[in-house]
Amino acid sequence: MIAEKYSAGLLDFHTHSTYSDGGDAPKELVRRAKEKGVTALALTDHHNIRGLYEFNEACKIYDVFGIPFGTEISAELPSSVLTPADNEAPDLVLLGMNPKVAPFKRYQDIYFNYMETVFLPETLRKLRQEGFDIPDIDIHAQCANMHCPPDVLMDFVNYPGNLDKLVRYTRERTSKFSEEEIRKKPFGAAVFSLYSVGCPAYVQRMAGFSVDNALQLAEEMRCKLVIAHPGGDFGALTPKILNHYFDKGVSAIEVRNYYNSQAQNVLFDELAKQHNLTRSGGSDYHGDLKKQQLGMADRPQNQLPKQILEQLVDNLPN
Repeated sequence: MIAEKYSAGLLDFHTHSTYSDGGDAPKELVRRAKEKGVTALALTDHHNIRGLYEFNEACKIYDVFGIPFGTEISAELPSSVLTPADNEAPDLVLLGMNPKVAPFKRYQDIYFNYMETVFLPETLRKLRQEGFDIPDIDIHAQCANMHCPPDVLMDFVNYPGNLDKLVRYTRERTSKFSEEEIRKKPFGAAVFSLYSVGCPAYVQRMAGFSVDNALQLAEEMRCKLVIAHPGGDFGALTPKILNHYFDKGVSAIEVRNYYNSQAQNVLFDELAKQHNLTRSGGSDYHGDLKKQQLGMADRPQNQLPKQILEQLVDNLPN
């Protein structure tokens, strides 16, 4: 019944709201999704689930099928599968139809302790080292508000001189953004020129929480653990990393992402078939802060096949 009613439109099972690094509140995200022709949706904010109540209520209002539970986490990879160009703690998505949410606090405790003691202090040190004016802040308060990423990493461009510096900095390192685009969407530019792997302010996203830990968490929560955006600009996971996930028992993968090439679409469909993986995917929408459009409405070649909704619903634990 669900598939028959809701699979006629666009599908998007990877989106972000203002509770992490997105630009839309959950209700506005769902409204805009409906406007774009999205009929099935998941909210997958980074490391927190505070927006899910508003999201699920909005799905009822706008008659969009919402996956009731979603979040995006990070898990540390062993050095044996990494090269210097790899993200040491790439993203994974948890999706659930009827989850037990209490175990998620264990993950959050590990993550926010790492954020407070390692990630945020080191990132701020590196930003200052690159010449950005970073205010003295209460690091504990920044992490305790559970906004991911911490507000200062998005807001530092508002301090005098920092936006001009970011424009020069980004334009020196990539032709991906025009000056107008950088000034309009500075956080997107900062991700590419400062925070990504190999950039001057990159710091490992997570430590002390492995893929085994993530799988255990998913089982306890009655959720499915999904390999997030393995291709495109943000993932581009190597075969060695993907095989590590498969060997560990990760049983779902995002086969479509906004930035996927057609060759990657074919590859991920083949891997899903070969390893009997549940297929998912999505735009990685961040509102007007980044380029991605809900449902990949402007990227027909990357839109999710309609049968994926039924496959997801059938394979998510109940």
